[in-house]
Amino acid sequence: MKTFRLFVLALGIAAVASTSAYAQYPDDFSKDQADSTIAFRRTEVSQLSTDLGQANDAVTKATADLNTRTNDNSKCRDDLYSMLGSDRNGYNAYRERLARDEQELAALRSIQPSMLNDNMARVQALENEIRALRSDKLVLIRDNNSRVSQLSQGYVQLRSSMMPAPSSNSTYTVGTWRENRDCLWNIAKKPEIYNDPFAWPKIWRANMDQIHNPDVIHPGQQLQIVKTEVTPEDRDATGYRHHRH
Repeated sequence: MKTFRLFVLALGIAAVASTSAYAQYPDDFSKDQADSTIAFRRTEVSQLSTDLGQANDAVTKATADLNTRTNDNSKCRDDLYSMLGSDRNGYNAYRERLARDEQELAALRSIQPSMLNDNMARVQALENEIRALRSDKLVLIRDNNSRVSQLSQGYVQLRSSMMPAPSSNSTYTVGTWRENRDCLWNIAKKPEIYNDPFAWPKIWRANMDQIHNPDVIHPGQQLQIVKTEVTPEDRDATGYRHHRH
C-alpha cells in the first residue's frame, strides 16, 4: 500500500512537472516539441511502473521467504521440545515456573538473615523447585540452563547467609561399660550424638561440673549433649582415644 502511494505521488509530480514545463514554453512551441515532451514523460512513467512492479515482486518474495523461515523455525523448536519430552505448552509452563522461582528467590533475599529461619518452609520449597527444574530435560535449552544455574547460585548464597537455627540440646544417660561400652569416645561416635569419636572433648567441656577426669564416667550420669556443629576446637586434636581396649 505504501509503495502504491509513492507510485501515485510520482505520477502526480510527473504530470505537474509536464504541465508546468509546457506552460512555460514560448508561444511558438511546436506540436512536435510537445509530443516529444509528452513521450519522454510517458517513458518516465513506464519506467516507474516497471520499478514498482519489480519492487512488489521483491516484497512478495521476501514475505514468502520470511514465512518459510518462520515456519521452519517453529517446526525446529517443536522438534526440539519433542526431543526433550515436552511441547510448546510445556516449554511455556517451564518458563513461567522458572520466573516464579526467580521472584521467590528475590523475595527471600529481601528478608533479614536473622528472620529466614522463620521462613524455612519457603526456603525448602524453593530448593525443591530448583531440584525439579534441574531434573527437567528442558533445562538443556541454553537460556533455561543459564537461568537455572543463576537461580541455584543465588539459592546457595541465600542458604549461606542464613543464621544457624537454635539448637535443641539433649541429654545422654551413661550406661555400663560391660553392657554399653560407654566412654566419652564411644558416646561421641554414636550417630545420634556427633557421629565422630574425636568430638569427645565437646561432651567433656559441657559436663565438667560432673566429669573431673574424662577417662572416668559413671553409669547413670546425665550428660548434657550440646547439639551444635562440631568445630576443630571441639575435636581431640591429639588423636588420643579415651576408650578402653
